[in-house]
Amino acid sequence: MPSVPLDAPTPPPVPETGQDALGAVLGTTATRPAGPHGEQVSAFRLSTWSVVRYTLAIVLLLGGLYLLWRIQEVLLLMLLAILFATAIEPLVDRLRCGPFSRGQGVLIVYAAIFLALAALGIFFIPSLVDQTTRFVEALPHQIAALRPQVEQIGFAPLRALLLQGLAEAGPAVQHGLDEPAAVAPPEQLVGVGGAFAHSLFSVITVFLLTYYWMTERVAIKRAILRLVPADHAREVNATWLEVEAKLGAWVRGQLLVMLAIGLMTGVAFALLGLPNPLLLAMLAALFEIVPLLGPFLAFAPALLVALAVDPLKALLLVPIAVIVQQIEGNFLIPRVMSQVVGVSPLTVVLGILIGSILYGPAGAFLAVPVAAAIQVILNNTLRPALEEAAAEVPVPPAELRGDAASTAALSLHEP
Repeated sequence: MPSVPLDAPTPPPVPETGQDALGAVLGTTATRPAGPHGEQVSAFRLSTWSVVRYTLAIVLLLGGLYLLWRIQEVLLLMLLAILFATAIEPLVDRLRCGPFSRGQGVLIVYAAIFLALAALGIFFIPSLVDQTTRFVEALPHQIAALRPQVEQIGFAPLRALLLQGLAEAGPAVQHGLDEPAAVAPPEQLVGVGGAFAHSLFSVITVFLLTYYWMTERVAIKRAILRLVPADHAREVNATWLEVEAKLGAWVRGQLLVMLAIGLMTGVAFALLGLPNPLLLAMLAALFEIVPLLGPFLAFAPALLVALAVDPLKALLLVPIAVIVQQIEGNFLIPRVMSQVVGVSPLTVVLGILIGSILYGPAGAFLAVPVAAAIQVILNNTLRPALEEAAAEVPVPPAELRGDAASTAALSLHEP
């Protein structure tokens, strides 16, 4: 190792520079000689303004996240409004081809929806109320009728668990029927009235948000596209339109599937002679909203009623349920939901869990369309970069030609 002369001149100090990437962001770096042999030592000096600036940015980010958490119910209502708007968008567009504006078309669709609901209420609500009343009154007897079938179960732990559930459910239902509504405490009545008023206000809010979203959607999209660089505006607009198309197709398809399930199950329940077929069919249609578990939950109330009335009808109901689920899985879903982007089952399950934790049943219901929208956005955002990266990866010539072993293996699987 060469020695350094003691009388060697000391190199001049290097001035502070901002060429370092970290120094350019947070402060400055300086290099000065130090030590007996004149080694250069780099020192970093953090500026006060950088600390204040990034601290303020972190505080604003946390504040924004907290604000979003506080207004989560408003965000949920807005998402429902956007889903409803995408569902009725084709009807409004057809009305716009005539002498109507977008706002007038939305009001006409609203009027048609309200008239349809009123007609259904006039024709079906009296029968539905009567069937519901008879079902509730007969519920204790149906629960008691299940006990002989449960006692025949061979698996002792399951039999004991079901018998304990029946023993607790029967008196609880009978007590609820015997106790008159007039003795309900005032705070309970206030709570029920408040919940009803809150639900009614939420429904009205969704309709109002849908109207204003559809009338101001063009202006909102134009303002958002102005914030996007000009060379990416076309891709952002295409992604926006694709997300709207997927969400609208999902809502319309879900409603059609629910209607079809309700009609098929209603006819099957009526032919089997089950009590309250209209109520059971409506429950089956509503359970269809539940992702993944909907087809199984749709027949659960009817199966319990059939077991209580006649076990033979319960046995006949099982193949009917299988046939309806096969029609749904092999015909309805492929035909009706063909325009909906496919979402992996793992994504659906995780979305349902996260949505149910954040927003309860409504969050679980919205998990599938939200996951579909996120998938469309990520697909349109990341696909060009992935295709470009894949094009740059060299492929070995052996993989392009295919060796003899792989060719022989493939030939074994050919028909």
